[in-house]
Amino acid sequence: MQTKLIEREWIDPDAVPGETRRVTDLTDAAEPQWAGIVDFGPSATYTLDAGKRHDLYVLRGNVAINGHAFDTDDFLIRCDAPLVQAGDGGARLLIYRQASASRCDPIVRSARARVWRNGINPRMHIAPLASGRLHVSLVEFHPGAQTHDHTHPSGEEIFVLSGELRDANERYPAGTWLRLHPGARHAPFAEVPTVILLRHGHLLATRECSLSISINARTFGAVCLPGGSNA
Repeated sequence: MQTKLIEREWIDPDAVPGETRRVTDLTDAAEPQWAGIVDFGPSATYTLDAGKRHDLYVLRGNVAINGHAFDTDDFLIRCDAPLVQAGDGGARLLIYRQASASRCDPIVRSARARVWRNGINPRMHIAPLASGRLHVSLVEFHPGAQTHDHTHPSGEEIFVLSGELRDANERYPAGTWLRLHPGARHAPFAEVPTVILLRHGHLLATRECSLSISINARTFGAVCLPGGSNA
């Protein structure tokens, strides 16, 4: 079986929502750990799936859930299946969906109450959003911020909210979604002010993989066989 160690998609951050609702899949629509963008026209609605955990980040506009309003840059975790309705000006949501664990704790993190902490790198700041096995946070890169080359045993997902993330010769502008599977390596840095939404700890390795040549120059590839056998 062949898979990519790094998946990559991009959506236009300045696209104007239509009159209805549009869902853009960042992963395959049937992926158990789905990621996607939902664009809402004015007052459009979207119902979350029952029995799933949904991490929602309001990219633009505002939405209402069960009578509670959420504005741009608010983050929340829902463990139920409520109706999400956009305000009069429409909205755009980044949504991660996965099967609920035995315990799913709903969370609301308002942008107005956000607290930024110093990172290990003096040119980076972190705003924690959720902890546990699956960590979610915002990471702010100031110009010149750079991390060392590293990997994530449990994988990582990144969405570039603003600015441009860099890695070697790659450029990831605002609107870029990345999924780094276990074994992928990177050394991200930024030359302009950049903010990313970061999720990690949820993409556990289930196979042994060996690097292979990718047919897409923008990604790395991997050959993975069941039972831990490498091609």
